[in-house]
Amino acid sequence: APVLLDNPPPARPFESLVRMLELPRYKHIDPTRMMAFFLPVFFGLMLGDIGYGILILGASLVLRRRFREGFLRDLMTVIAAGSGWAILFGVLFGEVFGTLGEPLGLHPVWMARDRAEDVMGLLFLSVAIGAGHTILGLVLGVWEAVRDRSRTHLLERGGMLVGLIGLFSLTGVLVDFLPQAMMTPAVAGIIIGVVLLSASLGWLGILMGPIEFIGLIGNVLSYLRIAAIGLASVYLAKVANEMAGMVGSVVVGLIIAVLIHSLNLILGVFSPTIHSLRLHYVEFFRKFYEGGGRPFEPFCNRVGSSTQT
Repeated sequence: APVLLDNPPPARPFESLVRMLELPRYKHIDPTRMMAFFLPVFFGLMLGDIGYGILILGASLVLRRRFREGFLRDLMTVIAAGSGWAILFGVLFGEVFGTLGEPLGLHPVWMARDRAEDVMGLLFLSVAIGAGHTILGLVLGVWEAVRDRSRTHLLERGGMLVGLIGLFSLTGVLVDFLPQAMMTPAVAGIIIGVVLLSASLGWLGILMGPIEFIGLIGNVLSYLRIAAIGLASVYLAKVANEMAGMVGSVVVGLIIAVLIHSLNLILGVFSPTIHSLRLHYVEFFRKFYEGGGRPFEPFCNRVGSSTQT
């Protein structure tokens, strides 16, 4: 059966990003709405600056008006949504063009990314987001496997899910977040998960099962890019601000600061967009997404209708 994506207006611009892959198979999960929620949040968390967020929001809205329809208009809408979250996280981080927030009287509500003592918290936050996002994908994957009555996918995704929960439970015990009594169930969960994952791969699973599980851990750790890109942005902005003060000439210092901030602004558009898409396409979608859907193509458009189905 042909497939027609049907989402509420706020999520429709994200359909263009989903269509960059194969359409989901008939009666399978359309990830557009989940992407519409998570991707702008990831973008905003990476950028996390009021000044950059306002500039990108204004530019994306202006460009959005230039494109009446199509992929570029949808992309500008997505970036505008992400820049809105960047402004919000900028308030939480106390950042305006990096470290200029403090002289303006703006202080971090949550954490300051330029402080060494807060870096570890940002890294833990990124891993926690990765764990939650990956587990959600695996839960959806198990649901799809049950609906399709696919034993192989059920063993594969179920094994990953059980093993990952066991691994995080073990980590919680080792850092004294969970009681020591959880040690045995956590280890058992990891073993059961690897066994189930290995069983889905046939006789090669003896070797490939543990390797696939290690790859799953790598998927979760890949979300550390959220913290890494954010730290790179704030420290580049900090360098721009400090170099402006170190130069003897005010004019030269201002020019240097503007050039570095302009570079950081450009990176602030491309890096969060590209890496947020990667986290969805590679780490999230692969846990449940079933492509191969045939697009619905109507015989004709309704007379007098200005929109195309």
